[in-house]
Amino acid sequence: MASIARTPVCSSSSAFSRRLSTKPNGCKTVRKSLSLVSPLPSRQYSNRSQQILPSSLRAATVDDTEQLISKPVVDEISYSKQYDDVMSRPLVTSKPIEKPSKDAQAQEPNSTKVFASDVHAVGKRNLWLNRKWDSTDRTYAIFLGAMHLLCLAAPFTFSWEMVALFAVGYFITGCLGITLSYHRQLSHRSFRTPKWLEYALAYCGVLSVQGDPIEWVSTHRYHHLHTDTPLDPHSPYEGLWWSHAGWLLDHEAVEKRVSDRSNASDLEKQWFYRFIAKTYNWHVVGSFALLFLLGGFPALVWGGAVRAVWVYHITWFVNSATHVWGNQQYDTGDLSRNNWWVGILAFGEGWHNNHHAFEFSARHGLEWYQFDMTWIIINVLKFFGLADRIKLPTEAQKRRLAFK
Repeated sequence: MASIARTPVCSSSSAFSRRLSTKPNGCKTVRKSLSLVSPLPSRQYSNRSQQILPSSLRAATVDDTEQLISKPVVDEISYSKQYDDVMSRPLVTSKPIEKPSKDAQAQEPNSTKVFASDVHAVGKRNLWLNRKWDSTDRTYAIFLGAMHLLCLAAPFTFSWEMVALFAVGYFITGCLGITLSYHRQLSHRSFRTPKWLEYALAYCGVLSVQGDPIEWVSTHRYHHLHTDTPLDPHSPYEGLWWSHAGWLLDHEAVEKRVSDRSNASDLEKQWFYRFIAKTYNWHVVGSFALLFLLGGFPALVWGGAVRAVWVYHITWFVNSATHVWGNQQYDTGDLSRNNWWVGILAFGEGWHNNHHAFEFSARHGLEWYQFDMTWIIINVLKFFGLADRIKLPTEAQKRRLAFK
């Protein structure tokens, strides 16, 4: 989904805001160049990187904002037939392809309807047996399996102190790390903070044990470029389990779709993110070792395994549940839905149809009744002069994509 070149920005009078711009704009609409939403000016990006930059960055080079918001093109082919066609040729992941037809997919003879949904799935790869498990798959399976098994010790190590440790870790890694940093700030550049705060928030994401920022952001940007097409790394058209966690255990299939990380070149050009990528495993080991040293085995269980597994599944529900259950307010051409219970658990990420309609938006809960904890935090940061250039859709943009 395309982003905007001109966004309503409410400028703060703080020193940080003055440092961002020599001419404060109040709440006026301002025109942005790529250099304002990315660490480097556009001329420093290669042509190859420019082609697959996320739309939230690419759109900054386009003059007319309103021309960027348009309803998607939907092909009449089913996902299954489109998959067979796309995968029969060398993959070109730098450009979007047309969305498959949900109705055509429902007519596929081997499709299975996802429970309580209008989505029909056809598995394209063996998930468990009669398939190749490479070293990455085995490592992921062993680690994730061990984390889930460790959670079985939770009843035997229970205390209210450990519950508090879990809750604090859930907020720091799930809300500040994944939702606020990895997703809204780094993946979509929906707001900006001072670099020291950006890096601190990103490190909270590192502690979630969901991958380093470059890897996470790159994969997510591909998801938006190819949502619910065969180039999407985790579409429920290939099954609910596939979109939830199955894709994480099939390195060969996913690597074809997301191996080119140049769409995250804005992060790769920064020393901090390169350092985290090179030393990522040590940060994971160090965080678990610190928990054990400070609180023993109970802290390792509740602050490590239970917290990580809880945040895993909430993040995965955004990929799975919000693409099969809920309602659609905007015509995005994909399966994204607004799902209230994921919205609560994932700090506002469950308003997923809103997000796919306006991926650049710092606010996902666009209606007054759509609770969005992360949007509240962004406003708190703005109040203290720590967030600026906050992007939101205009009323005209919302009307253009809204179902009539």
